[in-house]
Amino acid sequence: MSARRLLVPAALAMALTAAAAAAGCGSSHETVPPGTTSTGGTTTTTGSSSSSTGGPPAPPHQWTECQASDQAWVRRALLGLNGRRSWGQAEVNAYEDAVKALRTADGAVTPPTAGGDLENGKRLVAQAIMGENAFRERWSDFLLDALHVNRIELKSQQACYGPPNPDAIDDGSIAAFVRDHDPQGGAKPPLHDFTMGQLLSSALQLDDLSVVYRGNLFAMMHLPINGANVDFIAMERVRRQDFGAVFGSAYVHRDPVCLSCHNSEFSVTFNQDPALNRAWAVPGLFELSLYGASNGKHPAAEAATKGSDELRAVSMLRFADVVDDNAGKPWGWGDPCGHFKEPTNDDPLAIDAYFGSIQSTPAAPGKGLRASVWDLERALHRGVDLLAAHGLRREVGGQLADPDEAFAYLVAENIVEKVWDEVVGHRLTIANYFPRTQVQRDILMGLTEHFVATHFSLKRLLLDIVAHPAFNLKAPDEGCGVAPYEVPNIFDPWTVSDGNLGKRGNSPADGVFAISPRPLLRSLHRAMQWPYVDEYPQDESFQVAIGFFVKDGDPGFRGLDFQGRLTWESTYAACADLTGGDFIANLVKQAGTTPGATVGAAVLALKDRLVGEPAVDPAEKALLEALVGGSLDATDLTGLDKKLRSVCGVLVSTPDFMLGGIPPVDTRTVPALTPPGISYDATCNYLAQFLAGSGAPYTVTCGGATTATHK
Repeated sequence: MSARRLLVPAALAMALTAAAAAAGCGSSHETVPPGTTSTGGTTTTTGSSSSSTGGPPAPPHQWTECQASDQAWVRRALLGLNGRRSWGQAEVNAYEDAVKALRTADGAVTPPTAGGDLENGKRLVAQAIMGENAFRERWSDFLLDALHVNRIELKSQQACYGPPNPDAIDDGSIAAFVRDHDPQGGAKPPLHDFTMGQLLSSALQLDDLSVVYRGNLFAMMHLPINGANVDFIAMERVRRQDFGAVFGSAYVHRDPVCLSCHNSEFSVTFNQDPALNRAWAVPGLFELSLYGASNGKHPAAEAATKGSDELRAVSMLRFADVVDDNAGKPWGWGDPCGHFKEPTNDDPLAIDAYFGSIQSTPAAPGKGLRASVWDLERALHRGVDLLAAHGLRREVGGQLADPDEAFAYLVAENIVEKVWDEVVGHRLTIANYFPRTQVQRDILMGLTEHFVATHFSLKRLLLDIVAHPAFNLKAPDEGCGVAPYEVPNIFDPWTVSDGNLGKRGNSPADGVFAISPRPLLRSLHRAMQWPYVDEYPQDESFQVAIGFFVKDGDPGFRGLDFQGRLTWESTYAACADLTGGDFIANLVKQAGTTPGATVGAAVLALKDRLVGEPAVDPAEKALLEALVGGSLDATDLTGLDKKLRSVCGVLVSTPDFMLGGIPPVDTRTVPALTPPGISYDATCNYLAQFLAGSGAPYTVTCGGATTATHK
């Protein structure tokens, strides 16, 4: 039995007792630390990314100097992990106290040095946050977009995917079945006629994204591009090119057209001098392994008999003699996701496909001519399993030991970058698909190495991301270090070429970003207790205007342009009640039954809910009073509903609501009109129940002003 530890944080006593050695809580894997790169078993410490020839490097950066508070981390974690803002200051206070109490239970006085693994307190709070239904909706949204799941027109996947399911479809059984079986194996799935939407829900529960990416290879081919007055051969070619474009973006993040100038072996922006180098590829000759040459080009003489380089690289996405309504169903899934068969005839286009292990060989001379999505799925399956078993095997000279590993690693790298971008707000590669700075490469490689080791675990990847120092930087006006641009070139890689040596790094301000349109909209609808918009809209004009991906031809964007802002404001400026009893309606009722309640108290509760700021400064007060047409100190609540909706319309169009990377100023003040269900105790009790069921070696007790001792 361990010694007893008594903790009394702020308004509530949280007593935590270690039931096992604290060392047992750590992860068994380690990512490559920021500023290092691991290749071939060696680790090399890198210099400052701000250094250059012709002048002194920037002052040595200390991540700890730039880290924001535990409270800021909690707010960012809620938005990054679950795509929602805090329900209110009471929830933030409870999670903040939990982080500090768990830290104290581990015998620590201050937060650990930035740049290491996530400390136990934050890790457990993050896991509790990811236990909410909002997590599944947030990352279902993300995966549908990342996989280019069309929401409208002839390629709409509504029947196969459906809308994101907030509840888990099962305990992960469907996903485990797909993980462990060949799509044509004949075994019966745990759920007959399951859909990709159900597989996605199950995969999030199992915490293995690889099964979704394997299944989607078939699902995306079920609905091809169509055309009129086009002959069979031309239509087949166009379909492969269309599937190939989606595959390149959603899976390998490579475009053969770009490989002549930028690949893992050569880049026109590479320089032997690290200070001048602008091409930092993850080590390994991936293109050589997949396309037969780093530039993606086969000997010119082969084109006449084997097909063009472009078609050879995508002809495993053959539609003819593969997609067939009378054929079988992969893993025994449902009809809406398609029927497929393995081709028994050579390619009608006479293309000898070449992609990784999918190629003709002396032992199998016709393999490339009969390549199909079946081969592609098996290659990805095998590659994922090999990476989980031993990681990517790099050989002398950058050669990769197995093309299936190379394929799976690029898929993992693509997922990692998109998840990082979604949470942190900035990509780790530029338009040529490669990192431009060393620190970007190191982050991408470190996260990917861990991601593949955990068999494509989304939750483990997210824990790694929220542990990174770039996730919780101070607000720009708080300062960071002794110089304005001390942050490594993670957010803006182009500043390494700035003519002013002092500006060649990044600043916390470079980390500010526009929140992606789906979590932006979901966060608003959740806060206001409104139903979400139709995932498969009849009229897509609103969604297209604010940046949603709805089809391949409308891939979406991040950040509202002028037209998008006008569309947003025309839709939400009035914050109209979409349910007949939303958050504002309930707030008005609560104010009406609270003696002495003022207009200002209701405004504070609304600000707390929408932007996390339960305070009004003097300059803001005058503007708000002009907006509501009276004093915030007034106790006359006549017309309060209309007044609050006017304030809401302004708040949801502000940078405070639309941008990430700027945490609100820390406070402990809980507005008097905070809804009863959004309490400190409610959050604490949820965390206590989560820890009790997780097997974590801590006990959390919640009891207002009381204290308790626990074993």
